[in-house]
This record gives sequence, C-alpha cells and structure tokens, in this order.
Amino acid sequence: MDAIMLALVAVALANADGRTGVFLSRLLAARDDRRLVFGIAVGVFVVNAVIAAVAGSIANRMIGQGIVALLVAFALLSAAVALAWRGRLTLADDRVLTAPVPLLAARMLLIQFGDRSHFLIGALAATSGAGHWAAAGGLAGWTIAMLPFLAFGPALADRLGAKIVRWAAALILAIWGLRSAMTAFGMLGR
Repeated sequence: MDAIMLALVAVALANADGRTGVFLSRLLAARDDRRLVFGIAVGVFVVNAVIAAVAGSIANRMIGQGIVALLVAFALLSAAVALAWRGRLTLADDRVLTAPVPLLAARMLLIQFGDRSHFLIGALAATSGAGHWAAAGGLAGWTIAMLPFLAFGPALADRLGAKIVRWAAALILAIWGLRSAMTAFGMLGR
C-alpha cells in the first residue's frame, strides 16, 4: 500500500510544471469531442503506467534492493531536473489539435511513453513489486497535478504562484532523490 502513496506524491510533484495539463487544456479547448479526447488521454496514461508498473514489478524480482534504490534516486533526480529545466518543452504542435482521433491517440501514446511519470511509476513499483498500486497512485497523482490547468486554463502555468509550486516540487524531488541515493550507498539508515 506504500507504493500507491509514494507514486501519488512523486507523480504529482513531477507534473507540477503543468506540461501535460496545459497540453490537454489546449487540446480540449480546440476540439469538439472533448469527452473522447479526455478518455483517450486517461486511457493512454493508464496503458503506459501499467507497462511501467509491470516492468518495475519484474525488476523487483530480478535485481537487488540497493540497485532499485539507485533507480528510484535516479528517477526522482531526473524528474527534479525536468521540472527545473528553463526551456518549456511542448508536447505537441498545432497540427495535433486537429488530428483525427486514431492519429491523436497514437501520438499521445508515443508522447507519454518514457515520460518522467512512468519512469517514477516503474522505479517505485520495483521497490515493492506492487506494480498495480504504483500505477494507481501514479494515475491519481497525474490527475491531481493536471486538474488546476484543466480548471483554470493553460495561462495558469505562467503565473508566479505556479512557478513557485514548480520550483518547490523540483526542490522536494531533488532532496528525496538525494536521500534515496545516500540510503542506497549506506550513508543513511532506512
């Protein structure tokens, strides 16, 4: 059950920049089939989360917990770096806003494959082997991080409060990642 809470917090923090929320908000504003598009976005996240969780559960049985702790540290630190990155990484250009539904679904599936959220889900699933809980927690965290941008629009990402939240999330992930790395190397007790 720890995997669900750890994944929820880690994925919510990793998505504090609103990258996915801004993209989905723009996409929903530009299309008439909003329910279908939202369902596709959630479905695509779930598919990728399940793949990451299964990979993490397999890794739990194959590699030692010290290596798993390093994997978690790397996932947390890379998510912190992605949040702190100065450039705004866009998920899509304007052509995706009007793409046919099958092409949109395929593109969204590929965009999210290997995303920081899924890397965190896989790493956290590897710690306990409870991939289904890590995937569920990741979905909840992703949804929580996306809701403000869906409610208030993509302009929210440029506000000072959103930038402060993004930097605070990056700092928390960096501290968490460093602590995980120090624990993996035996510098801190569990």
